[in-house]
Amino acid sequence: MNTKECRIVLYGNSILRTKTAEVKEITHDVRKVIEDLKRTLILKNGLGLAANQIGSSLRIFCYNSEYFNLGPGPVVIINPEIVHKEGTYESEEACLSLPGITEVVARAQKVTVRGLSENGQELIVSGSDLLARVFQHEIDHLNGILFIDYLSPLRKKMLKKELDEIIKLAQKQCE
Repeated sequence: MNTKECRIVLYGNSILRTKTAEVKEITHDVRKVIEDLKRTLILKNGLGLAANQIGSSLRIFCYNSEYFNLGPGPVVIINPEIVHKEGTYESEEACLSLPGITEVVARAQKVTVRGLSENGQELIVSGSDLLARVFQHEIDHLNGILFIDYLSPLRKKMLKKELDEIIKLAQKQCE
């Protein structure tokens, strides 16, 4: 297996700040991105992973359904959109693209997401608490938003050293 295929794009890489493109058709290339996304999620022990976190600008994410006891293997959602939100839930959040950083972020407690399955079928999934957080976190990624964007300016300033270190790692990753 090519390790580059399983590399996570780190904070500082511009693709994480770029809104991803809607998938118009599930082609061979789209299927390759989906397989890389699922494999990387499993190898990195993530709860969720957005396509731009592996260097693709497609509007796709997957989540680890086994972690939530919702069935086997990662579930892929293409062109996801949140169609319902309710409640508020504050909890720690982390990100594979921001290693070592964990912060409390407020999110909706329950969400419903609509999109397409990896086979192109309409898919509607709902989650609460941690699963709802995963859905919101990954859809934010697809819109170029990171969880640290929800932090106060003071808290971001306090994280500057750690963020600068991740940027250095991201620059080495691109060499």
